[in-house]
Amino acid sequence: MSKTLKDITKFEKIWLAVLISSVILGLYWGFTNPDFFTNYYLKEDGVIEYATVLFLIGSCLTVFRRWKNYRKQHVVRFGLISWIVILAFFFVAGEEVSWGQRIFQLETSEYFKENNAQEELNLHNLTVGEVKINKLVFGLLLTTAILIYMILVPLLYHKVKSIKKFLDFWYIPIPKLRHSLAYLLLLGLISIIPPGKKWELLEFGSVLIFMLILLYPFNKPLLEPENSL
Repeated sequence: MSKTLKDITKFEKIWLAVLISSVILGLYWGFTNPDFFTNYYLKEDGVIEYATVLFLIGSCLTVFRRWKNYRKQHVVRFGLISWIVILAFFFVAGEEVSWGQRIFQLETSEYFKENNAQEELNLHNLTVGEVKINKLVFGLLLTTAILIYMILVPLLYHKVKSIKKFLDFWYIPIPKLRHSLAYLLLLGLISIIPPGKKWELLEFGSVLIFMLILLYPFNKPLLEPENSL
């Protein structure tokens, strides 16, 4: 464990403490006051939702700063991957707040009224026939992809030279052990909370961990060469 935390920064300690506190509160209210947990702690346009958006924007800015400062020291694919990540996190942030619908009091179009489970201007709540996009793409598939990234990718990165070479070739940020452990602990604890809306808390915690990975990846010296600036 000491090796896992030997290079942890004060900034990481603060945000991991925020994550731990948020999950503890979620566990407490989830078991003792499900109504408060669902309708206040995890309510739409609440603290958890907007914090999730802020972490997503923080991730965008982190990768943009890295691209801006180090693009001249890297090849084109560094910029390609950087902008894919930036746009992906920006898209998720937009989806999280329904692209500002409630903030700017925008009307829902007829298409979204008919095909969106919550009648909002977003894609993740769309239904195609009997299939709910949120459960399929943003639930099962995304969770599986995150687990692969958090567990399998770091393991193979350290054990298989060809995979390490491939991931470094594409400048993929690699989670540190503490990031992977934090995600597994987060997933395990939230899984035991009774109310169904608990997955909003998993989303919040996952985004926070991803921001820390982007800030402090295992292969940061590759992404930010010390002699570049």
